[in-house]
Amino acid sequence: MSKRYNRQKLPQEPIEMIIGDLSHDGRGVAKWNDKVVFVQNALPGETVLAKLNRKTRHFNEALAVEVLSTSPDRVEPKCEFYDVCNGCSMMHLQEQKQIDFKFSTLKNNFYKMSHVEPKQWLPPLTDSHWHYRRRARLSVKWVAAKDKVLVGFREKNGRFVAQMDHCLVLEKPLAELIQPLSDLFAALAIKAFIPQVECSMGDDVTSIIIRHMKPLTAEDQQKILDFSHQHQLQVYLQSKGPKTVQAIEDYQNPLQFHIAGYDLNYEFLPNDFIQVNRRMNEKMIAQALEAMDLQADDVVLDLFCGLGNFTLPMSQQARKVVGVEGDQQLVERAEHNAKLNQLANVDFHVADLTQDHSKSNWFNEYYSKVLIDPPRSGAWEILPLIAKTTAKTLVYVSCHPASLARDTDRLVNELGFTLEKAGVMDMFPHTSHVESMAIFTRD
Repeated sequence: MSKRYNRQKLPQEPIEMIIGDLSHDGRGVAKWNDKVVFVQNALPGETVLAKLNRKTRHFNEALAVEVLSTSPDRVEPKCEFYDVCNGCSMMHLQEQKQIDFKFSTLKNNFYKMSHVEPKQWLPPLTDSHWHYRRRARLSVKWVAAKDKVLVGFREKNGRFVAQMDHCLVLEKPLAELIQPLSDLFAALAIKAFIPQVECSMGDDVTSIIIRHMKPLTAEDQQKILDFSHQHQLQVYLQSKGPKTVQAIEDYQNPLQFHIAGYDLNYEFLPNDFIQVNRRMNEKMIAQALEAMDLQADDVVLDLFCGLGNFTLPMSQQARKVVGVEGDQQLVERAEHNAKLNQLANVDFHVADLTQDHSKSNWFNEYYSKVLIDPPRSGAWEILPLIAKTTAKTLVYVSCHPASLARDTDRLVNELGFTLEKAGVMDMFPHTSHVESMAIFTRD
């Protein structure tokens, strides 16, 4: 039934709409024919001409093609591809207003889902809004009609790859690779079978992972090897799942990044999860450690610890830190990085944190403080276990305000914690993505 509904013919002419609010993902909210319409590139208070691009039973979606009356908060996007590219969604909104939007999103989620507000709001963490991304997964598409390979983010309608040759939010070395990658792929025999390329930057080394769905010819492999030397890249090939990622040659210099405030070096693989925004990551670590107020006798539990992003800095101030992570590869990297930095007071474990670990050896230690950095789905399953520890302080780093607010409801209204502080972190400028941090205590 829903599929037949979606095939209803869309109006071809733009429709005049008045925008009353912003949705959680930064789109304007309007009404048309008694139904909510989410309108890209529209701001509250504006009247726009919008073209419907999707109809569902409960709401419609549209793109503003002309602004008839302009909000004072609107700015001209610096990116020439912004109207088409979906890499950014809020570049038409003043930078400070973007921060205000993210704060309001967090605050509204707390109110709606937990009826809790922190005793104190933290000032927003911000940094440069430009050339901040050191990691990106770019789509690749050969357009036969033009005999051209497109490399970039998806278009705003999600169906096609945006035609672009640079990017204002990728760190400059990555931004400058877009056109050369397009030229490289266009020269390959299997150009129609490369769906994506994943780019990662360390401090001194840049890597790419080329996903290919058919075997490379010997000539293609040589072209890629020559390209890697020309652009001083470490190139990896991926034929199927993540476990098939292989370097095209032996690399002696690993990808690594440095956390200056703590004089720590982290080595990582090109498909490891690292924080996208290097400068904001350092600020986030500093804020988390300030909130933890670590003392020399503290024993800390770090859940969803990844490759030790918070674990290692905390170990410099605490007696011991125990990191737990579900990804075996990341735990191996965390252990390696602890040895690399000569930190002996850390211990890492692999565990699925959606399961009960009340009988696990790592859980049955004394902990004075806990830090968690869960995925978008949040930490709902592990919260009762945290409540069973002796920890009096919990720092929650969140990448999704709705799951944070839901978990806050459980922590405060069921498990006896108090929400002391909370605030947003602008990890992804020009997008609606909200990163935040919340600090909980209990007696």
